[in-house]
Amino acid sequence: MFDYRGLRALSLTVFVLLLAGCGSTPSLVSIQISPTTQLFAGAGLTAQFTAIGTYKQGDHPETQQDITNLVTWKSSGGSVASISPTGVTTSAGLGKTVLTASMNGGL
Repeated sequence: MFDYRGLRALSLTVFVLLLAGCGSTPSLVSIQISPTTQLFAGAGLTAQFTAIGTYKQGDHPETQQDITNLVTWKSSGGSVASISPTGVTTSAGLGKTVLTASMNGGL
């Protein structure tokens, strides 16, 4: 006679081991800002920038998510363009500026 209790315990153990590989929290591995360049023809013009985060979790495929409202935006040249917490830039004058998006002090 076959003992199903041992089979059930074995199945449960295998299921728990499969879930253990997915237990980690996804990690943000990169942030892509778009558009990559923006030209303004005068002061006071606005443009919307977006930030797309790429996340990795263990051996699972990478996933992407819009994190525009979660990142901290910064403009290297406030006299050229400012950027709001939601990624909207406003031109202030002629020149170049570098816009960055970071999250949790990292990327």
